[in-house]
Amino acid sequence: MSGTKKDLTFFEATAIVTGYGVGAGVLAVPYLASRSGVVPFLIILLVGYGISLLLHLMIVEMMMRDDETTQLVELLGKYLFVGKIGKVFLWLFFILITLAFIGTLTIYIVGSGEILYDLLGLPMWVGELIIYFVAAGVVFFGLKAVGISEKFAIIAIAVVVLALSVLSLRLPEFSLDMASMGGVKEGMALFGVMMFSFWSFFSVPQAVEGLQWKKRLAPWAVICGIGITLVFILIITLMAMGASGEVSKIVILNWGEAIGDWAKVFGSLFILLAMLTSFWSVSLALAVVLAERLNWGDRLSWVVATVPSLLVAFIGFTDFLGFLQLTGGIIAILAAILMVPGYLSVKKKGKNKNPEWTMGVFGGWIFLALVIIGYVMTAVANVIAME
Repeated sequence: MSGTKKDLTFFEATAIVTGYGVGAGVLAVPYLASRSGVVPFLIILLVGYGISLLLHLMIVEMMMRDDETTQLVELLGKYLFVGKIGKVFLWLFFILITLAFIGTLTIYIVGSGEILYDLLGLPMWVGELIIYFVAAGVVFFGLKAVGISEKFAIIAIAVVVLALSVLSLRLPEFSLDMASMGGVKEGMALFGVMMFSFWSFFSVPQAVEGLQWKKRLAPWAVICGIGITLVFILIITLMAMGASGEVSKIVILNWGEAIGDWAKVFGSLFILLAMLTSFWSVSLALAVVLAERLNWGDRLSWVVATVPSLLVAFIGFTDFLGFLQLTGGIIAILAAILMVPGYLSVKKKGKNKNPEWTMGVFGGWIFLALVIIGYVMTAVANVIAME
């Protein structure tokens, strides 16, 4: 990679946070929301956003209090995984994070390859190769290139969502059933997916790093970045439920079909852009994690962060992918819960005792307890969803 130390504009930093989150989770929400009901969906959306925002802002303060730009793995290693036993857990955490990231990136490559197959009839391996070079090629040029690419991709996604929404509202059969409500199981399943849709916390260090020229903008970039994800989830879910009636698991294509077969192209474009934005943010985060943990150079870190996902996609280890997906879910919850004691430790021992921004009252025990409870519930929700 090159150019990783260049400044980001506020919108570019915001787009990196949004790009990390706008992925498979967002696409899964409408189906589960249709089973839960509109009113429960709206409540769960706001609760999920609030809990997720608290966690992400904790990371912003942690980065500022350490007064060094590092990835979360190293930050936890410095303040939480201490001593000989702690170092063992740190390496285990690092290995699991790496596996989970590779699994996530592989899913994006395979999913994007399928879209190119449906749109252009390209062989899967050709589509996967094209996507890899487009996605990994941007990351090769570093943080600034990712920020610029994320910015234009998020704008393009917004245009697609707006176009589909306008066309949906013009359908004579468009309607939302505000009365129907699902049970507790449906609500919990929706909550679990919602929390993963907002998961962008490995992108926060990149946003903070890119805004070193004005650190006080970092928390606002996070608030806006996750907020844009919230808006996308809200609009996509309500429009899909209102336009298509019976919402399928592949909601964006189902939504397009309800408008007209030609609109499926817009749906496919949305999926492609969503996967690209996530690939950029996730692979950049993984490259930085590898560079810091193993003291590797930028180029070697980039190769190891991106190439394995392409190889797994080519080989087609579906069982291995399932394992990595499960690992990713476990790590997401584990990392979120570990963030609270990590935050308290950095708050106490961090080098910078007077950072430019803190959470203030929102860093108190009541709000930290809400974060822990929220992510424990996420774990429970995912067990329920698998039943």
